[in-house]
Amino acid sequence: MKKAYAAVLAALPGVAFAQAASNITGLITQLQTWLNLLIPLLLTAAIVVFFWGLVKYIMAAGDEAAKESGKTLMIWGMIALFVMVAFWGIIGYFQSSLGLTGTVTTTAAPVINPVPVAP
Repeated sequence: MKKAYAAVLAALPGVAFAQAASNITGLITQLQTWLNLLIPLLLTAAIVVFFWGLVKYIMAAGDEAAKESGKTLMIWGMIALFVMVAFWGIIGYFQSSLGLTGTVTTTAAPVINPVPVAP
């Protein structure tokens, strides 16, 4: 039952954007927008998993089970990074081989403005 709720909640953004995707061009554009947001998030998640495993490995000085857990997280983080970057490279190779052109649009990185200190 919980899976059904999760599926409905996952589909709600698609319903909200249904008007924008009324034709195939709009659908492809909408898919590109979602992928442009999703890919950096997945890469960030893989890096976080790797470093979380590294921290667990370093902090588990004498506990072999915790060390093994940290190793496992690091391995899965590296596998995820490798698969995503390799897939990105394979797509780039096919794109250049087939003569397809296009631009990659990225959003600007967030900037943290320093808080002014009162004199």
